[in-house]
Amino acid sequence: MLVGRQRPFTRPGDAAMSYREILVQFDDCPAGAARVEAAMRLAEQHTAHLTGLVLDIRPRIPMSIDGGVPQFVTETLNRSAAEETERTVARIDALLDRQRCVAERRICKCDDTAIDRALALNARYADLLVLGQARPGHSALVGRLEIETVVMSCGRPVLLVPQAGLRPTIGKRIVVAWDAGRAAARAVADAMPMLEKATSVTVLVVDAASTPSGHGALPGADIGTLLARHGVTVEVASLSSEGSDVADVALNWMFDHDADLLVMGAYGHSRAREWVLGGATRSILDRMTVPVLMSH
Repeated sequence: MLVGRQRPFTRPGDAAMSYREILVQFDDCPAGAARVEAAMRLAEQHTAHLTGLVLDIRPRIPMSIDGGVPQFVTETLNRSAAEETERTVARIDALLDRQRCVAERRICKCDDTAIDRALALNARYADLLVLGQARPGHSALVGRLEIETVVMSCGRPVLLVPQAGLRPTIGKRIVVAWDAGRAAARAVADAMPMLEKATSVTVLVVDAASTPSGHGALPGADIGTLLARHGVTVEVASLSSEGSDVADVALNWMFDHDADLLVMGAYGHSRAREWVLGGATRSILDRMTVPVLMSH
């Protein structure tokens, strides 16, 4: 049900927000090129500098009971890792050479137990981090990468590109998953550069109820007003799940309305130094078919 539309509100001379540094993580998997393509499109849209990040992952050799590992084993593992890095660097160099934005390649060394921390650290020096949808088994890196840990700890918005590939556009028809929570508010603020450039933005609320500590009298209207003050043409749609999975309701609505980007907050909790995402967040990440911008 469509519950409202806000006209954009701008003043003469108002300048849109923008990203200036976009970081894309690249690994030698079938979806890697699409990830770079997505980052390149955004860099062009926002006149941003693009950095392609290659993780030079070296195996962490465990100590055996007798206190050592044969040298030839260590050398073989390190040589194999170095060769994989060289192949990945050659591929991303070829991709970046074809880009129409200002781009560079960066190599970050880390062991295979510190992949998430290395990504989170590098992301803090960018406005936006671009990663691929987690699909264990598609590549060695993806199998060891905990997307939730990066999203929850990097302090930057993360754009996740689906394994299924890219649509012709990213960020023209945006859906904002809104629940009036802190993480959703953070995601809206972090996505503002894209929201301001979008052709259409829909604030989607599912099973919303007016409460003093959350949604106002008309769920979604308050955040819609804020977006309108940023010059965004926005409408609010309120849905009832009627007992269905909330993630399925949102994804089906997006498919029916040809959305090309979802903006949402990332919810989860820390357990034994690892982040565990909430049910709806995990369901979206598992079944996403369009890019998802997440913030925590």
